[in-house]
Amino acid sequence: MAADQIHTFCRICEPGCGLLAEVHDGKVTRLRPDAEHPVHKGFCCHKGVHYLQVHDDPDRLDRPLKRSAGSGEFEPVEWDVAVGEIAARVQQLRKRHGRNALAVYQGNPSAFNGAYYANAARIARGFDTRMRFSAGTQDTSAKYAASEAVYGAAMAHPIPDLLHTHYFLCLGSNPAVSHMTLLHISDPMAKIRAVRARGGTVLFVNPRRIESSAPDTGDVLQIVPDTDFFFLAALLHEIVFRIGYDHGAVARHARNIDGLLDFVRRYPPDRVAGVTGIDAAVIRRVADDLCAAPSASVYMATGVNQGRLGAPAYWMLTMISLFSGNLGRRGGNIYSRGIADAVRGSTRRRTDPYFDSPLGELRTVSGDLPAALLPEFIEQADEPVRALIVVSGNPLLSVGGEQRLRRAFEKLELLVTIDLYRTVTGEMADYVLPATDWLEHADINFLNTLGVALEPYVQYTPAVVEPAGERRDDWWILSRIQQELGVPTLLDDPDPDPFAPVDAVLRDAGTSLDRLAELPCGTQVLPEADPAHVFDIAVQHDDGLIDCCPELFGRSYDTAEAILTELAAEKPDQLKLITRRTHHMVNSWLHNLPVFDQGIHRGNPLWMHPRDARHRGLVEGDSVLVRNRYGAVEAELQYDESLRTGVVAMTHGWGQHRARGLGVARHKAGVNANHLAPTGRAGYDALSNQSHLTGINVEVLRADRAPADTRSSE
Repeated sequence: MAADQIHTFCRICEPGCGLLAEVHDGKVTRLRPDAEHPVHKGFCCHKGVHYLQVHDDPDRLDRPLKRSAGSGEFEPVEWDVAVGEIAARVQQLRKRHGRNALAVYQGNPSAFNGAYYANAARIARGFDTRMRFSAGTQDTSAKYAASEAVYGAAMAHPIPDLLHTHYFLCLGSNPAVSHMTLLHISDPMAKIRAVRARGGTVLFVNPRRIESSAPDTGDVLQIVPDTDFFFLAALLHEIVFRIGYDHGAVARHARNIDGLLDFVRRYPPDRVAGVTGIDAAVIRRVADDLCAAPSASVYMATGVNQGRLGAPAYWMLTMISLFSGNLGRRGGNIYSRGIADAVRGSTRRRTDPYFDSPLGELRTVSGDLPAALLPEFIEQADEPVRALIVVSGNPLLSVGGEQRLRRAFEKLELLVTIDLYRTVTGEMADYVLPATDWLEHADINFLNTLGVALEPYVQYTPAVVEPAGERRDDWWILSRIQQELGVPTLLDDPDPDPFAPVDAVLRDAGTSLDRLAELPCGTQVLPEADPAHVFDIAVQHDDGLIDCCPELFGRSYDTAEAILTELAAEKPDQLKLITRRTHHMVNSWLHNLPVFDQGIHRGNPLWMHPRDARHRGLVEGDSVLVRNRYGAVEAELQYDESLRTGVVAMTHGWGQHRARGLGVARHKAGVNANHLAPTGRAGYDALSNQSHLTGINVEVLRADRAPADTRSSE
C-alpha cells in the first residue's frame, strides 16, 4: 500500500521550512523537503528532515509522571490525578504566600506552536501571576524593548529587504547555521548570495569568520565581542556629522532628532576603534559604502542582543537605517505586514514601564520579568515564588548560572515541566507532563506571518499522525490545570477550538482555516510587503512619529560610558567568551538525536585560536579549566583559526549529564557554558531584561595546573 503524503512544515526554527511527511499505517516513515511548497521550493536544512529521530525517540515522554514521595523516583500518574494535585498544591501555596507564589516559564518552542501562541495571552491571564518568565530574555528581549521605545510597539521590527537590497550589513548572526531570527525567510543564504550576484555588497560583523562568509557572499569584520553598540554608534556618527542626511525626510517621520545627535556626538570612530578592534578608517569606509549604495539594509541578532548594550545597539541600528534614507525603502528595512498588524497588539502602555518590587525597581518586557532574577524571586522573603510551571523550556541550561538556579529550585515546593522529554530541568520536577510534538497536532505558522516575513505566506497543516500514548497539546495541559483552579478555559466549551483566534484573524484577511486546508501545500502566499508600511503601520506612537531619542534610553548613557572605560582599560590578552552556533544543535533541543552524536560535536569543547593557545602553553586536546568570578567549567580544547584572537567560544545549551531520561544526551553531556555567565542584578540589562550571555571575560588554563578550589563544579 502506498504511503500517504502530507504537506507540513518544520517548527525547529523561524523559517518554518516546508516538509513532506510520508505516513504508512499511522506512522511517519519519512520527512523530506517539500519541492511543491510555493515559497520554500524544496529547501530545508538537515535538522528538519532528521526531526523524525525526535518523534520516534524511545526516550520521549508518553504519559504523565509524578515523583514518588517515598523513593523519589518517577512513577506514572493519571492525567486527572496529576492536574488535580497540581492545582491543589498551587492553591495551598497561594494561601500561604500570595498569588505570586506561582511562576510560569515559557521556552522558545511554544512560539512556533500556532494554537498555543494564539491563546498565550489568555492562558497567561488565567494563572493570575506577575511572575512570568521566558527564554525571550535570553535571546530577543533587547529588540522588543528598543522597538517599544522607538516605534511605540514591541513587535515593530523592520526587516532587511534581502530580495532587493544592494548592501547588507549583518551583525551577530550566522545565517548559514541559525537561519536568522525575527526574520522569516526561505533559504537565507541563497538570498544573501543573490545580493552579491547582482553586484551588491554583504558585510558580516562577528568575532568569527563565520560559515556564512564566502567568496560568493561577503567578508567579515572581526569585532571585539560586546562592542557592537560602539561600532554602530560610530557609523551613525559618520552619517549624521560627515556624510550628511536628508533633514526634511527624517523630520517628516521622526522627532527628538537633536537629542539623538547630542548623544551620538560622543562616539566618533577614533574614540571607539580601540575597544571594537576595528580601525577608524574602516568604520568610515563602511559608513561611506552603506550610504553610497542604491539601497542598504541592516540586521542584528543574538550575538548582539546578548551583550550588555543590546537594546541601545538596536536603537543605533534603527537610526542608521532612518538617517541613511533606507528605512521604509525598497531594498532597505521594511515592515512586512503579513496576515495582520501584530504591532497593534504590542503597543507601549506606559511611558515609564518601571515599578517598585521587593527586589528593587523592575520592568517587564512583553510581559516577562528578567529570568536572570528567577533565583532571587524564589528566595525573597516577601511573597516568594514557591511553585513553577515550565512550558517547553529548560531554564537550568538556558538561564545564566546553573548552580545558582539549581540551589533556588531546591527551595521550590512544586515544580512542573511540560515537554517532549524529561530534561535536566525535568529531573528536578515533581510532575513531568508529556506534550505532543509538531507532527502530532494541527498547526498554522501564525507567528511567522506577523510583521517579520520577507516572503509572507500563511500555511496550515493537519496533525500528521495521532499523538502517541497520553501526550497532550500544551494549551490543553495548561487549560486543564486552570480548570482545576476554577478558571474559565477553552476546555469549558464542549467542542473547544484553540484555533478560533487564528481563524478570526484569517477571516478578517479574507481567508480561513478551511480555505487554507483546501489549497496546495495548505499555503496561501500573501502580498509583498509595502515599504511605506514602516511609517503607516509599524510606528504606533500617538503622533505617528519615530522617537529618535527615547527618554527611556537615558538610563543607558552612563552604563555605556562605564563599559567603554572598562573595555579601554582591559589587559591586551584578556579572553572573551562568545556563543558558537553549530549545525549539530539548536539550544538544548536535539541532544538526544543519534545522528548528531559524532566527532568533536559529541561534547562541548572550548574553541580557541591557536595563537592564544600557544601563548598559554596549551595544545589542542588539552583538558582546560575555563573560569571567572561567576563560575568554572572544564572542557576539551579545540583550535579554531576562524576566531579573532582574544576570543574563545562554546555552544549554548549543553550540560545534560543529570538528565537520566535522555539515553543519548547524558553520555555526551558536555558542559554548560552558562556557569560562566553573571547572575542576579549583574546578569541582565535593566533596560530590556536581556541576559548578558556573550563577551564574558574568562581565564583559561590547563586543568591539571589549576588549584583544586577553582575546579569546575560540573
